[in-house]
Amino acid sequence: ENIIGIKDSSGNIVQIAETVKNSVPEFSVFAGSAGFMLPALAVGARGATVAFGNIMPDECSRLFSLFREGKMEEARELQHRLLEINFTITAGMGIPALKAAMDMLGFQGGFPRRPLRVLLEEERKILEGVLKRCRARQES
Repeated sequence: ENIIGIKDSSGNIVQIAETVKNSVPEFSVFAGSAGFMLPALAVGARGATVAFGNIMPDECSRLFSLFREGKMEEARELQHRLLEINFTITAGMGIPALKAAMDMLGFQGGFPRRPLRVLLEEERKILEGVLKRCRARQES
């Protein structure tokens, strides 16, 4: 009775759907990654709590709003545009990339804590390229 919700970062949409289906109405399920935010919302998640929101808060909020407004085609297009940068950070380079991306975008990312290390120069260049492509897609 003290647990009111869960953040599911598994990426398993069937599992998220089952959790929603088998929960009482007051229980909230949240997507744990921007990579599957739209599919999770489609099966009943109430929202998302995603690290990606630290570097692209407007886009994450917009995706949620588009879904709530029933603008599925626009939501789907936005979800697809966010996949590359989300994958690069979360599955590829992790927390160091998230912090570096925050710095690159004018937020305060700072340094990762040990045992994590800052990105190598080669990794920074890859991340910069992905960020540039993502911004170019948003402007087109």
